[in-house]
Amino acid sequence: QEYLEIIAVESSRLATLATNVLNLSKVENQTILTDQKVYDLSEQIRGAILLLAPKWEEKQLEMAIELPDCSYYGNKDLLGEVWINLLDNAIKFSTVGGKLGVSVFDLGTKLAITISDTGLGMDQETKQQIFNKFYQGDTSRATAGNGVGLAIVDKVVALHGGTITVKSAVGSGSRFEVLLPKRVKPERSMA
Repeated sequence: QEYLEIIAVESSRLATLATNVLNLSKVENQTILTDQKVYDLSEQIRGAILLLAPKWEEKQLEMAIELPDCSYYGNKDLLGEVWINLLDNAIKFSTVGGKLGVSVFDLGTKLAITISDTGLGMDQETKQQIFNKFYQGDTSRATAGNGVGLAIVDKVVALHGGTITVKSAVGSGSRFEVLLPKRVKPERSMA
């Protein structure tokens, strides 16, 4: 029975790794955005928070959420992966009873999306490497992952003309900020 559980867990881990590598390969080779539409960005982020509820509830995380209604023109599926990856990492590296913050701010020409935690934090070297493929930081921390998620996040944000930055210190948590330029859906020409 114990071996079957190990096999099931490892099979799931390998399936996740394969999916992540395929997703990374797909976005790495993408130079233009396809399948763009106007959608409610805040609602999408709320959905990602709800999807990950079992994980943050298990860690008894206090949630501070500020998500005013906000529409955005972009690839909904790709950006959905961004929010799930960032939230999942924030939860994964949070300590039990910590805080998780999620907010969207309209800065006029840009939208600022921040995801912060009061978890383990990162040293300078890790901050400089986290968006590189397969980089996992301090491997002594026994956290599941494959070092692909943030590389995907970085590429998807760049495809949308945006930037992602991180502020962090060991023992003080991390704060990721995604800046996305407001983009207008092009008018269809009547040719």
